[in-house]
Amino acid sequence: MKIIQSSPKMDTDRMYCPSTDEVIFAPDYEEINENAEAFIAYWHGEVLDQPSITDEKLKAAWEEYFKKWKVSEDIDIWNSVEKFLIDYENPSWIVYECTFNGMACGPISTTVYYVIKADTVIEEDPNYKESEEGLTEEEINR
Repeated sequence: MKIIQSSPKMDTDRMYCPSTDEVIFAPDYEEINENAEAFIAYWHGEVLDQPSITDEKLKAAWEEYFKKWKVSEDIDIWNSVEKFLIDYENPSWIVYECTFNGMACGPISTTVYYVIKADTVIEEDPNYKESEEGLTEEEINR
């Protein structure tokens, strides 16, 4: 599958599939929408060996791959997951490698691989409204 790298902004962007008219994540979502038809799987950077997979064929292929990978002594977890996703054939799907940046006690980032229907996009959430704080009356009314 093709991997697309992206750095969506958690406070403004959403992942949307037009063919199913579903949102997978958006600023006002606390979790991703794993019930969406467009959602296939995700691998979270903190637990790459424990993905959430809804498609049974993909799940079986991952489990077989993971068994072989687990017994290997040379494990590069990031490259292993990426290799699996690139090598898996399904022209109806794509992979978004999303790196989310934020601030805690300093800058932090998390990377998540999303397997989704190929027409899914990351875009600014149409429901997003910029804060009106500090804007003039004219800027607010635009």
